[in-house]
Amino acid sequence: MEGRTPTEAVLPPSGEGTVVLDIGGESGAAVIYVPAALHGEEMEIRAVGQPWNGAHTGIRERTLRDGACFAAVFGALDHGDYQLRIRGAETDQMVDVSVAGGGITEARWPER
Repeated sequence: MEGRTPTEAVLPPSGEGTVVLDIGGESGAAVIYVPAALHGEEMEIRAVGQPWNGAHTGIRERTLRDGACFAAVFGALDHGDYQLRIRGAETDQMVDVSVAGGGITEARWPER
């Protein structure tokens, strides 16, 4: 369709226990907590020193026992160092994380 931009619906909140993490051995996960203003955006990830290849996940509201938060979850990553950015953003802001095999790395995206 000419002149139309494809859109994706913003997914509803995910509840406690609804996210699958594939961790163990050399594989870990990363959870990046973000400000509510980023809800519905996509977060892109790359290994440090590698080009951006489009690997990304959606930023969603996460309903937890203690309340709600907004986060991007990368459920299966090889151990190593990574850089994250907001996909398509007009800024060069990035966050660096280190992922350990068998572990879950948590980080916070800075407020704008």
